[in-house]
Amino acid sequence: MKTIVLFTFCVLVSCQNPAGNPKLASAPYPMDLHITESVPIQVIRDGEHIEIINSTATDYTNTTLWVNQRFSSPLPPIPAGSTMRFNLRLLRDAYGEQFNAGGIWRTDEPTLLVIAELQLGSETPLVGLVVIGEE
Repeated sequence: MKTIVLFTFCVLVSCQNPAGNPKLASAPYPMDLHITESVPIQVIRDGEHIEIINSTATDYTNTTLWVNQRFSSPLPPIPAGSTMRFNLRLLRDAYGEQFNAGGIWRTDEPTLLVIAELQLGSETPLVGLVVIGEE
């Protein structure tokens, strides 16, 4: 009987979203840099990943991706006219919590991707992206 209780407890604990890891924390969202305009860069969710389609004539280098005004991660360069694939699990918030990208072993619903922005520098306004396919 003790074995069944211990096994059940271990299964339940292993299915929970782990607490944040301060060592993996990102900077807080730069609200003072937020603007409402966007550029024609599309973000399309594909399960645990997104595709970022840069349909502009501008190369974006040394950028940070912000999702839902909370989670962020540095991005590799996105040349003009290119498409890149990005794993949503790489996104962290200011407390080190990971974006819930979903997946086969997750027991809770994945977090919706509502807003996506690029940060080009510490003083430059954020660049809004067009999120396609989320509700």
